[in-house]
Amino acid sequence: MPARVGLVVVNYNSAHLTRALLDGVPAALAGLEGEVVVVDNGSQDDSLEVLATLTGVTVVPSTNEGYAAGLNRGIAALERVDAYVALNPDLRLAPGSLRRLVERLGDGPDGARVGITAPLVRDADGSTSWSLRRDPSLLRSCGLGSTGRPALSEYVRDPQAYGHAHAVDWALGACLAVSWECAQEIGPWDESYFLYSEETDYCMRARDLGWQVWFEPAAEVTHEGGGSGVSDALHEMQVLNRVRLVRRRRGTAYGWAYLGASTAQELWWAAKGNRRNRRAALALVVPSRRSAKSSRGSVLPQ
Repeated sequence: MPARVGLVVVNYNSAHLTRALLDGVPAALAGLEGEVVVVDNGSQDDSLEVLATLTGVTVVPSTNEGYAAGLNRGIAALERVDAYVALNPDLRLAPGSLRRLVERLGDGPDGARVGITAPLVRDADGSTSWSLRRDPSLLRSCGLGSTGRPALSEYVRDPQAYGHAHAVDWALGACLAVSWECAQEIGPWDESYFLYSEETDYCMRARDLGWQVWFEPAAEVTHEGGGSGVSDALHEMQVLNRVRLVRRRRGTAYGWAYLGASTAQELWWAAKGNRRNRRAALALVVPSRRSAKSSRGSVLPQ
């Protein structure tokens, strides 16, 4: 089991949430030695002043180049760790949760190597968050996830899947523990994903190298912002980055097909009066209408 654990938090205008998160770290580590690094991604509020009051925390001031870039800066600042845990500021950690995550790293069932572990995530109201995901595919982009069929749904919505530990394709990036050996093999997080799809890419790259991504329900965290939704701009970025990921993984022809299916789904929701889907549909087909942080170079995101 890893003896020393690095905790990496990317903060953006959220230092008060970060402070509350870190209050729960000692109980969550349950006796493990921890090192905490908080990367401030160019906050415009009083974050740096608040973070400066925290003891035992390394603060890394940075500009906002995205979540993946913030994680890379935080990981680079760690010293002598056997594993690290990426944590969103708006999490609350149950006692023993971090210890249980890192205990699962290493040799898994049947000799498999467990390189990444994910906890059971609860929303603020205590309900289970559908935090487990399947790999994106053309069929899963067609808006038929409500059927519950695995071939048609990226989200894992079967309650039984959240009741036992098992290998998964990937999981929500709000809280992921990574062994240091696995991290060294994968390399840095891909900073071309400013926000969204970076955890999908990271988990898929780990699996490419023979590592398992493992769900550990004995470790629980609460995602205070889990049900808050996303803005129009963030939804646009989410949709575009998923197309970019699929193109990179499956090739250009598959990427075009995925782009078409994604556009059709966004137009379908837009027809029902959803403004954010109208914006996303337009951004998918007109690069000049995309936000500055999205891919503008070509219709098919590179």
